[in-house]
Amino acid sequence: MAVFSFNNATLRLSFVVGTNAEGEPVEKKKTYRNIKNGAQADALVSVSTVLAGLSSYPMSKIEFNELQEVVGN
Repeated sequence: MAVFSFNNATLRLSFVVGTNAEGEPVEKKKTYRNIKNGAQADALVSVSTVLAGLSSYPMSKIEFNELQEVVGN
């Protein structure tokens, strides 16, 4: 039987740093690697909020990406 095996996870925060000529928001992203396996969504939101508080730009999005490997017998 095949199973999933945790490989790594990243947390990416997007910040609005201004607007372009068409008035659309311009975003800058910051990625944090080596997120612990099993991290809870509430904990990620809490940490993201604290980290965003250190920036002078407003946070627009939180993304969590987890890479798992399929391991078969």
